[in-house]
Amino acid sequence: VQQNFQLLQPKLSPILPNESLHSQYSPFILISNLRAHLYVSLEKNAWLQKRIEELEEERNFLRCQLDRFIVSMRSPDEDKYYTEEEFVEEEGEEEVEDDADSTVESGSKKKSRGRGTGEPKMKMRRIFRITHGRERQRVKDPDGVLIRYKKILSTYQRVRSMSRAFQIHGVDRNTMASTSPIAELLLVAPEKVTNVGEFEASKEKLLDYARRCYKTMDEETHAKVQSMKKTNKLLPISYRFRN
Repeated sequence: VQQNFQLLQPKLSPILPNESLHSQYSPFILISNLRAHLYVSLEKNAWLQKRIEELEEERNFLRCQLDRFIVSMRSPDEDKYYTEEEFVEEEGEEEVEDDADSTVESGSKKKSRGRGTGEPKMKMRRIFRITHGRERQRVKDPDGVLIRYKKILSTYQRVRSMSRAFQIHGVDRNTMASTSPIAELLLVAPEKVTNVGEFEASKEKLLDYARRCYKTMDEETHAKVQSMKKTNKLLPISYRFRN
């Protein structure tokens, strides 16, 4: 047995330096791997968060479309919808009417305790009002675009959600994106509006005027717009115009 042990001993000795070398560098390799995994996890979480926001906006949009469809099936004679590009609603009236709805709804619940028909009727009534909207003001010119933009911006700064702000005012995201350059130029660099030229409603659309406003912005103006979007002083909405 002693001879066998002596024969094995020289064979094991060369392995010891390699093991000590591996144990010396293993913490560094482990930390590097953990950092790599952490970076990948953070990137994945950021992507998932962005995807969640996109899906929430799509969900809200589909809910609005479903509500409109339900109302149109229940009251076809009164069904009249307006596109967001043409109209804007008063935010103050909305808040007052919401309060009135809640008062009427609470009164209805008191009168009809024990019956399950009162609350659903009030919900349908509220959907009808949100869908059809109240008397709205037609957006015909850049000034109207600016007024609508300020209202939605004020709502966004309060609720911290663009999709929710658009839903409150009944405005489509694409409509706001296509006309945002008009409001951004008027708010950030009003001195450059003269370079855009007059808006001729009989010859062009607001989208054409918005494209001219976008092209009028220089690099400094674009940088200021992006900076104000990051601080929520402007709507952080993205857009792209084709040449």
